[in-house]
Amino acid sequence: MNVCFEEFKDEIDELIDFLTSDTWEFFGTPNPKPERIRASYENQYYTGDDCKTFWVILDDSKKAGMIRIYDLQDGDPLFDLRILSKYKGIGIGTSAVNWLVSYIFNNFSDKERIEANTRQDNYAMRCVFYKCGFAKEAHHRKAWVGNDGIAYDAIGYGIIKEDWQNGKITQVNWSDFKY
Repeated sequence: MNVCFEEFKDEIDELIDFLTSDTWEFFGTPNPKPERIRASYENQYYTGDDCKTFWVILDDSKKAGMIRIYDLQDGDPLFDLRILSKYKGIGIGTSAVNWLVSYIFNNFSDKERIEANTRQDNYAMRCVFYKCGFAKEAHHRKAWVGNDGIAYDAIGYGIIKEDWQNGKITQVNWSDFKY
């Protein structure tokens, strides 16, 4: 399976079709409405100086996912990754995150780290972070209220350029303060 990445330009109708074709369980709005997607697009949520969006494309030209990288002008970039349900579990997420880390560190010389967050129960994404060299950096208790009204723990991950370049993970010292 070949996975490639193509920058999103102005395919708003394709974006709407993509985002309304699946349920995004671990996002604040699991079933976004077309008018909300269009309004976000018009407000440069997907493109602009601070943000870039890429399609995740399989070798058969199928759009299997998308990556939105943001906060490119505000310090440490963050990202959203969405993979269609029918393509989950075959390694696309790992390929996508490895690609985006390389993309950011190779194209934005001022970036020294990348951040990411997910819900504690998003085991697939947590495994992807581990496989891609991200270190767990935060655990926020009951900080992410799901669409079901339940407050889940939010887990923060990060990767620094030095670790990426050296193929290692520097763990956070969780015992740095003695009480």
